[in-house]
Amino acid sequence: MESEIIKTKQLRKDIDEVLQRVKELSSTRERSLAVTKLQEGTMWLGIHLKAINSLNPYPRSKDPKSGDYVAP
Repeated sequence: MESEIIKTKQLRKDIDEVLQRVKELSSTRERSLAVTKLQEGTMWLGIHLKAINSLNPYPRSKDPKSGDYVAP
């Protein structure tokens, strides 16, 4: 279980890094849609974390080094 949480947090971190790179590009409709979809991906992974622990996954949830801790 801890391994799955760490991997999910790492994915959220990776998506956020890509999201920031996309935001650096000039704004077009297609890039705006890409930003939205990346944000949705992060959201769904957060919902997955919440389902695993039934707690609020968002504080520090992008930090894979925080282990299986999901802050209340």
